[in-house]
Amino acid sequence: KRLPFDLPEAESEIVGYFVEYSGMKFGMFFLTDFLETIVVASLATTLFFGGWQVPFLMPDGFHFPWGAELPVHPLVYVLLGVASFSIKSLIFLFVFMQLRWTLPRFRYDQLMDLGWKGLFPISVVNVAVTGVVLVFFGEAS
Repeated sequence: KRLPFDLPEAESEIVGYFVEYSGMKFGMFFLTDFLETIVVASLATTLFFGGWQVPFLMPDGFHFPWGAELPVHPLVYVLLGVASFSIKSLIFLFVFMQLRWTLPRFRYDQLMDLGWKGLFPISVVNVAVTGVVLVFFGEAS
């Protein structure tokens, strides 16, 4: 839907589906597009970056591997979690914007090659490795 992964094929798709809108309705299309980017960055932060968790931080304070402890107030714990989530989400937003602004639009054949010859084999290997790790090193429940 946005560069570089959108695939316009006809003239109406190149111009855009919101060409007949103006004012507030036109602004709402862009607002929802940017809100979608923020939601995807937040989901990616939660799923892949540990969400609100800070390394070595427990609810009662920092517990370092070498045995040192640093107590923190519960409010500081919450604020550190919010700050951690915000910073991680901003990192994802920065990566999304960099990809959108620097990469040219893919052709249809290039995008299909990326999906079928690149991403699909990686995902199959990921599922296989995860299965092997669960069978030999963990309990699958």
